[in-house]
Amino acid sequence: MERWENRYANGRKGNVRAVEHSRADRVKMIIIILLAVALLGVGIAGGQAIAFRNEAKDLMRIRALTECGSAVNQVNTLSRSGGSDTAGALGKIRANVNAIDVLSNLCQTLYGRPLVPQSVFTELYGIIDSYSAKLKNGTATIDELTRLGDGLTNLQQLLQKAK
Repeated sequence: MERWENRYANGRKGNVRAVEHSRADRVKMIIIILLAVALLGVGIAGGQAIAFRNEAKDLMRIRALTECGSAVNQVNTLSRSGGSDTAGALGKIRANVNAIDVLSNLCQTLYGRPLVPQSVFTELYGIIDSYSAKLKNGTATIDELTRLGDGLTNLQQLLQKAK
């Protein structure tokens, strides 16, 4: 009979095993609860980080669209201006395009993909430079004005499609 007693008491007499067992169970339960709370915290923090990341990209795209809209409005001003403020408006357009370029490069750095391909900006900078050179020389700028308007409209469409 003692053989069976030792089997369940693990070689100890009395109630020692029951007390040790209940402490071990409490410690295990506390560890499990702490791990569950930690896992829940990591899950919530990870979800918030993903939401912030998506929101930040959307905000960059919206800001780029705002800058593009401002540039389009400036192009419309160029077509009506006599020439005295054309250089200033052209500088504002360059600043708007540069802001969009910076936001696109920031998206490239953070998300691995730009908002708009770099070739679009290279083309726009070329048109602005050509417009500025013709303006300084006093030659006709109607072709550059048309190309700039088309280029900015294309940029606006690309930004609207960007995800």
